[in-house]
Amino acid sequence: MTYRLGMVVAVAMLTQSARADYFAYDLETTFGIRATAFNGNRQFAGSFDFPGEGVRAFRFDIGGGPINLGTLGGAFSMATALNEVGWVAGDSRIDPANSVVHGFLWRPGIGLTDLGTLGGTTSASAAVNQVGWVVGNSQTPGNTFKQAFLWKPETGTMVSLGSLNNTNSAATGVNLSGSIVGVSDSMAGVGKPFLWTPTGGLTDLGGLGGPNAAGRANGINDSNSIVGASDRGDGTTGAFLWQPGAGFLDLGTLGGINASATSITQSGIVVGTSENAGLEPRAFVWDATNGIRDLNDLILGGGGIGLTLTNALAVSDRGDILAVRQGQDGASYFLLTEQPLDTNSVPAPAAFALVLAALPILGYRRFRQTRETS
Repeated sequence: MTYRLGMVVAVAMLTQSARADYFAYDLETTFGIRATAFNGNRQFAGSFDFPGEGVRAFRFDIGGGPINLGTLGGAFSMATALNEVGWVAGDSRIDPANSVVHGFLWRPGIGLTDLGTLGGTTSASAAVNQVGWVVGNSQTPGNTFKQAFLWKPETGTMVSLGSLNNTNSAATGVNLSGSIVGVSDSMAGVGKPFLWTPTGGLTDLGGLGGPNAAGRANGINDSNSIVGASDRGDGTTGAFLWQPGAGFLDLGTLGGINASATSITQSGIVVGTSENAGLEPRAFVWDATNGIRDLNDLILGGGGIGLTLTNALAVSDRGDILAVRQGQDGASYFLLTEQPLDTNSVPAPAAFALVLAALPILGYRRFRQTRETS
């Protein structure tokens, strides 16, 4: 059975706020969407099956409906990231006759901009900062490698960030100053988390298990605090927080063995996924005061009414969390808020078919698969 919380949970929690820190809203029940990205203004982005048009990237604003962002000429597009001013980064097929995909940036009044490639056939967007700088990965000439790129709207040119061993890399996050994080193949033969800055170039961050430990950086804030996943050196994977001058901190687990951090706020709140004592994946939130906590324990009912959040995909600076429940019946997306939404201003869910595309759940071991950047 599929459980849908939506406004039911929100109303119930109004009378029991002392028991929980978050109000939970099923995005499909409440808004009629499944979103894989959001921002602090409670705008959402993802993929939507628009009747008569097909699967298209969308942006959704509370109080309105999904905006069809179109395509670059092909039959499919998907949104992967959303900044605070509502600009959307994503990927689109560029020709109806083939499946070639390029990254794009969508801006109100401008529409989709094709980011191009690094000289190869395809590119893919992963993140966008507040001034529209987009990062991701692209095939290089001859499609020999895939490398991390930076694209700026002021130049309209995609630039390679290189890699740690001149082969494969992929960027996953970018902050306001243009510092970029991601994963790169390395001379040690494993994927490594990296930091790229405009002045320092590409730097190997090392890892929880030492300088040669495999890992992946997933997010960065404007203080250059970085989160991700790293081998601890004993065959297990830890969620990490890396800070300039302090290095790596293992954020711990929810009683299990492995964990991965996915997103960080400007104030240092971190979210991600961790195994519990039963080695089952659970969404977590971490802060310096409370440490790591299971998000399922912080919402009304939790698993007792069928809601078991398995991963937290992102956290906004207002404290909202975008989380996912991954079950045998597929994925369900939830917005967690510290204050209840005004559900009277929320329109009835649209009666459209919904399509889940490219769920960015980071598996505990996925960062080891360095060929994902090839």
